[in-house]
Amino acid sequence: MRVITYLLAAAVLVSAKGFPIGRPAAEDLSAVPNDNRTPAGTRVGDTLVLRLTTTTVVWRILGDSNPGFRMAAFAEEGKTPTIPGPLLRVRVGTPIHVVVRNPLADTLVLRGFSERGSTDDSLVVLPGGTAEVRFVARQAGTYQYWASLAAAQRMLPPLVREVGLVRARFDSQLAGAFVVDAPGPVAADRIFVITETADQGAVTLSSATRDRHGIPVREFTALNGRSWPYTERLQYSLGDTVRWRIINTTFQTHPMHLHGFYFRVDSHGSALRGIDSIYAPERRRMAVTEPIGVGETVSIVWSPDRPGGWIFHCHLTNHAALLPPVDRPDAVDYPIAHDHGNPDDHIVTGMNGLILGITVAGEANASTAWHPAKRLRLFVQSDSAPGDSVRRFGYVLERGAEPRRDSVESPGPVLLLTRGEPTSITVVNRLTEPTAVHWHGVELESYYDGAVGWSRNSTHTAPAIRPESSFEVHITPKRAGTFMYHTHFAELRQQPGGLVGPLIVLEPGQRWDPTRDLLFVVSDADHGRIVVNGSATPQARELHVGTTYRLRIANIAVFRQALFARVARDSSLVEWRAVAKDGFTLPAAQATLRPGRAQVSSGETADFELTPGSQGELRLEVGVPRRGGTVLIEGVVKLHVVAQ
Repeated sequence: MRVITYLLAAAVLVSAKGFPIGRPAAEDLSAVPNDNRTPAGTRVGDTLVLRLTTTTVVWRILGDSNPGFRMAAFAEEGKTPTIPGPLLRVRVGTPIHVVVRNPLADTLVLRGFSERGSTDDSLVVLPGGTAEVRFVARQAGTYQYWASLAAAQRMLPPLVREVGLVRARFDSQLAGAFVVDAPGPVAADRIFVITETADQGAVTLSSATRDRHGIPVREFTALNGRSWPYTERLQYSLGDTVRWRIINTTFQTHPMHLHGFYFRVDSHGSALRGIDSIYAPERRRMAVTEPIGVGETVSIVWSPDRPGGWIFHCHLTNHAALLPPVDRPDAVDYPIAHDHGNPDDHIVTGMNGLILGITVAGEANASTAWHPAKRLRLFVQSDSAPGDSVRRFGYVLERGAEPRRDSVESPGPVLLLTRGEPTSITVVNRLTEPTAVHWHGVELESYYDGAVGWSRNSTHTAPAIRPESSFEVHITPKRAGTFMYHTHFAELRQQPGGLVGPLIVLEPGQRWDPTRDLLFVVSDADHGRIVVNGSATPQARELHVGTTYRLRIANIAVFRQALFARVARDSSLVEWRAVAKDGFTLPAAQATLRPGRAQVSSGETADFELTPGSQGELRLEVGVPRRGGTVLIEGVVKLHVVAQ
């Protein structure tokens, strides 16, 4: 499924001829955002009847007073058009009758209206025509329905047309949620549909359609029809059980990341397979980042145990950074936000896209005065040199004396913490611009989480760390594992510039042994390249036969949706044992020996145990999937295995 994300990424930027973007006609209706709380359709006997029509609308992802895109959208007959489309939600076994009217001057092809939504063509509606389909919802789960316009699809490459999921710009919002509930009580949940469009007209992702970091330009993303800060603000209380269904109707994978808490993944479905895989209890996994591929759905459950402000967002940096102007197709680069207004308002003035703002109400447990057992000082610095095409940033840890101002490490130094040990980290900003640090995957108090203008306690909201100022972070790690830290300010400037680093939490009494703990941090270099441990040619490692090593892989690259890591000997994979995901130790049923290949998307960490059985040369390879199941290798670490 996720291979297709990369195979087809180029195609999604194709324009549907005759459908301008960003120049709505005065007579076009405005689509309203659909919060997916109210199911559509009416009951006729035991059958749910859903009558849909298509129309041209203005899609205002940044609120009603801002410019919008001219798009096709669905409406329930006689009602206002919505983006995403009307919610179809029924019980297992419900007969469904869908009637679709198509007043557009192009053939409409609908998919997903079937017993178990899939890529098979469900319905073809000719221009000006009406068509209908009847089926029974037989399998509980989270699905989607979507439509494409024939003229737009003909402009896509043949492989893309065969898949049937990828849509061009004008018809990209013709999609909606389809939920089938199991018998019995239905737990309260929320449904969030991810939609996206892009208004560049290139057929391939040439350098002209990528920004200076190698990121595709002018991608506009939304959750339930709106882009942050116009997305819904969610309110919960301590101890609530939060259940979300997330549906990806877009043309690429979105690694969705929750600040401050783990969530449990209860199901993961695919429209290509036509099934929602609902996991047995022993197969459910814990995560802080979950990649949701093209046509995929997930259901997650989590419970907040700390009050404050938190965010849930896509970890592809351009899907949470400030967007280019909607009505200025010539404005290609994503804006740099650090010089726009009050830096303490960065969450609103410097971020857009796939973000949900979460407030957890309640009082934190009374605690004793803060007495850190360990103190660290982390300096944020810059050392751009003549000839650099982008500014270089880096973190430097104080080791005895303060570091020189022109010293930079990228990725940043390994921060070693101990589970249960109160640790103070003073972040000192030596840049000429504000910054902030997010402690990715770490369960800590909201105020120290690093979302400027949103993270908070009962009396203060987290500020930006201004030049020549500092901010003290309090962390008492709740679990041992592999984590990351990175900037959460002017993310498309500072993060690819080098403000990323690994954070390792050890068990009490455990010592860090870099000869057996092999850490591999995937991050960014100039012009869209990735590096491993800061180098395009990382240092080779020596391993010994019969010794067990822990491979800790952390992907913090700004735009790597479905990065794969694998260990190979010649052309064969070497077996490893999965032991942790996002710093969470896997239960025995999941900590299995398997071929040494795994997806590690942006914002994910993964730990594996590797025990070489014989001498020879191994390679740790990282790369992205290509057509035919191959992988484009972007980084290699040589592993020399020798006798004990």
